[in-house]
Amino acid sequence: MPTTSSPATSTPPPATSPDATTDVAPATSSPAEPTTSSPAVTAEPQPSPVDAAAPQPATLPSPAPPATTASPPAASSPPTRPRWWGPDPRPKVSGYGGPALRLSGLNGAFAAFVGLEGGINILQRLTIGASLQWLLNPVEAGPFARGAATRININYGGLVVDVAYVRGKRVAGTIGGLLGGGGGCVQNPENGRCADKTAFFVGEPRAGLRVVLAPIVRLHLALGYRLVAARTWTGPANLGGPVGTVMLEFGWF
Repeated sequence: MPTTSSPATSTPPPATSPDATTDVAPATSSPAEPTTSSPAVTAEPQPSPVDAAAPQPATLPSPAPPATTASPPAASSPPTRPRWWGPDPRPKVSGYGGPALRLSGLNGAFAAFVGLEGGINILQRLTIGASLQWLLNPVEAGPFARGAATRININYGGLVVDVAYVRGKRVAGTIGGLLGGGGGCVQNPENGRCADKTAFFVGEPRAGLRVVLAPIVRLHLALGYRLVAARTWTGPANLGGPVGTVMLEFGWF
């Protein structure tokens, strides 16, 4: 039928033709390309002339290496000591001295002696010195030949020798003693005059213990016995007795 076969229906639609797609694509893609590539170029910071001339922190020396290299000498350096502590190590020969208190017996009564002792230490093992002792409390001696009450007062001293047979860093055991002489007096308690005098020989063996309290202070504790040989007199024949010694020694130990 001539009415149904129209030439307008046989022509393809312009929207689906290949020429139409190629014309539309360049129009949509051309404005997008310059907008997406421009921000990537402008985002990079440009170095200024001031920043280029300034020193960079990366070129500065690090403070960590000097701290690690200086630590070993500081740890190995010995501690500082005052001069009055003496030299270290100790010399082979050094001196000592100090007060001494002796608690003893005399004529059956308690007697306390106070004195001074000093000398030298050789290799911290041998001690050679001298000691002087005075009686603090004269003791009763009984009636004198004429019937008056009397008291005894004696003083003595001599050479002191001690040997440290056992020695540690701070504690040492000693053995030694005193060898010397002295004198005694029978006094009148009213006026203190001597009614009779005597001279005597004294030997005082002892065993002790020394404790170093500080590099310049040492405590010496000892136990012994005082042996006395006196000439004949009107006072007591026996002037000996047990002795306990407490002494503070000052020196280089």
